[in-house]
Amino acid sequence: MLNFNLKVNDRVEVMRGEKAYKALIMDVEDDFLKINVPVCDGDYLMLHTGEIIEMNTYLSENGCFNFSCEVISRGKEGSIIYYRISNPFNIVKIQRRNFFRVGLLNQVQYKKITDIDEEDISKMPYKDGLMVDLSAGGLKLKIDEEIVKEDLILVSLKLSKIEVEIKCDIVRIENTPDKEKLCGLRFIDITPAQSEKIIQELFEIMRKQRATT
Repeated sequence: MLNFNLKVNDRVEVMRGEKAYKALIMDVEDDFLKINVPVCDGDYLMLHTGEIIEMNTYLSENGCFNFSCEVISRGKEGSIIYYRISNPFNIVKIQRRNFFRVGLLNQVQYKKITDIDEEDISKMPYKDGLMVDLSAGGLKLKIDEEIVKEDLILVSLKLSKIEVEIKCDIVRIENTPDKEKLCGLRFIDITPAQSEKIIQELFEIMRKQRATT
């Protein structure tokens, strides 16, 4: 049974297209919740009575959840506009937020930077690899090159929400049937903002994958 219980001041995200609009649980009643107007990068999201919205939340004790709610009404308390929404339904628990991993096949570029001086890294050419899955904490990369766990890798990650170069160490290496290497990489210099962008991208990919199954 899912241990899912939203409380006042819990943070939630309302998903709209590729954007995650952040909101706060203002009140919890028996048959409805109350949230403030969701906002993303200064852009406020107007909701409409009767529409079904998709939402995410991360509950530190119980994990990360994706769910739906119906918008019941809009109201105002003093100067604060709020929405009354139904209790959640279609609740799905996903992996812990930092380790939420999605399988996908994307070409990425990388370079092995072991023992390379910082000022020389930019002069090195990139090589092509295949990203097999992605999380906010790392990725799985398939390459046609000899590599050891002590190596450091610089990955050029290009997604719809983020383009970034990230240094990675190697947590495991597997040999594939086609004689290539499948490497589990861990991000070692990622910022919280970059991690959040990747998480938003993963939720969007997950929704698209769910829609086609």
